[in-house]
Amino acid sequence: MSDTEKSAVGDSNVRGAYEHIPNALTTGGQKWWHNKGVLQLNFFITVIYCGQFLNGIDDNLLGGFQSLPAWRSALGNPSQSAIGLLSSSAYIAGFFTAPIASYVADRWGRKWCIRWSAFTAFLGSLIGSLAGVDHSSGYALFITSRIIFGSGLAFSLMISPILLQELPHPTQRVTLAAIFNLNYAFGSFLLAWYLFGMSYVSGNWSWRSAYLLQIIPAAYMAIAINFVPETPRWLMSKGREQEAMDFLVKYHGNGDPNDELVLFEFEEMKEAIKIEREMKQDTWAQAFATKGNRHRMAIVLLIVICQNLSGSAIAGGYYGQILNLVGITGSTQQTGINAGLTGTVFVCALFGATIVKKVPRRKMLLTTWTCLLLVQIGVTVTAAQFSLTGSLAAARANVAMLFLFLGTFFVVCGPLFFSYQTECLSYSIRAKGMMVWGISNKIISIFNAYVNSIALQNIGYKYYIVYCVLLFVQLVAMYFLVVETKGYTLEEIAVLFDGENTAHVAVNPYETGAHSGKKGDVAVGVKEVSE
Repeated sequence: MSDTEKSAVGDSNVRGAYEHIPNALTTGGQKWWHNKGVLQLNFFITVIYCGQFLNGIDDNLLGGFQSLPAWRSALGNPSQSAIGLLSSSAYIAGFFTAPIASYVADRWGRKWCIRWSAFTAFLGSLIGSLAGVDHSSGYALFITSRIIFGSGLAFSLMISPILLQELPHPTQRVTLAAIFNLNYAFGSFLLAWYLFGMSYVSGNWSWRSAYLLQIIPAAYMAIAINFVPETPRWLMSKGREQEAMDFLVKYHGNGDPNDELVLFEFEEMKEAIKIEREMKQDTWAQAFATKGNRHRMAIVLLIVICQNLSGSAIAGGYYGQILNLVGITGSTQQTGINAGLTGTVFVCALFGATIVKKVPRRKMLLTTWTCLLLVQIGVTVTAAQFSLTGSLAAARANVAMLFLFLGTFFVVCGPLFFSYQTECLSYSIRAKGMMVWGISNKIISIFNAYVNSIALQNIGYKYYIVYCVLLFVQLVAMYFLVVETKGYTLEEIAVLFDGENTAHVAVNPYETGAHSGKKGDVAVGVKEVSE
């Protein structure tokens, strides 16, 4: 490759260059809510958020139900081991359905996965709410509902992040992807306060009504997803280039077929998919064959481990047992503290979403994880102090540390843990990479569901030490693996992993404007570089 070609490649990957290509939302300075196409597209994106809102409710149901005597009675007062099986059953179902989601998303489109997720959420919620009715086997019905719900949830968790990378206007991609997990926090928040109110209510409706709440967003999602457009990258991969262009013109160009950013996006997507296909990047063998793809998969595994083996699963799912360890045992006390925790989580996730476009990914991840490690040490020390002395001050400090832990975790989990690994994956292996994420997520979640409850019961606060060690190892891995992606388009991010052997659309004139403050001439051409 010549020096001239190397220079062209390097120049065409200047961070944020696309923001200087003429478009209503870039150089035009138009507010997105005044842009009909973007406004309509963003409304469609809220439909995708419903899946994570449902996940936020469902993921915290068992933790909340354990503080309600009526739920325990309806299920025949299950042991901690039986509760662990209830929790893990949804993850086991997801483990087996995750590979199907990847295939469906690539073969028939991303939206079919959302449809299935909505259907299973509706059916599972309906069945679970009938547990214990007319002397039925409450435990059997409830675990059936968990299996059904979990089989579809895997589809939504894997594919929604892909939709949120491929649908939005490029100036809003990072923010809209970051808001995805904010919906988890919002769902958790609403459920926690609802269960806090229900702690004053006796009888089975204290928990049945909470389970039935899930039917409303599930039904809305099942209907509304039919109006959401398919992603332009998927359309282009199926040879439906005109439909892909129509999408870009309508939603990214506000109806202007000559919009320069639209033309740039179209050529960039087309060339990237073409080169990936010529290099046979869309096979499972290639997903691990190149150094760049192995690096991508390592990031996928790192993120899923950080997401599930940081201690957040204990704090969120077993807060009742945690509070028992420091002498807080009342149902109203526990549900009240959990309601406060979810409020903190929501605020911190919102804060993370507001800063994600401004703060580099590496800095955000490394700083947050360092703070998380220090807080986890504080959780361990205060729990140990209460166990040894029975100090009321230690108990209060432990609760405060619990708030700090989940708040700190969601500053980074909120905006990055569903978007970062997705943007690192190139189009051809995006669904496959998220399948690896999905299967790994379910395996770790099954471990958490079985082990956490039993470990807390048997060794108490000493189990926290394990997570101190894990957090340190994760921090070191982050330092060596995390790549800075701030300011790049999805196709430009490929260069960070694959080097210069990839396709580029020439944006040099606009980059000149980026550095000099002047707008360059219109240029939409393709620069293909190979050694």
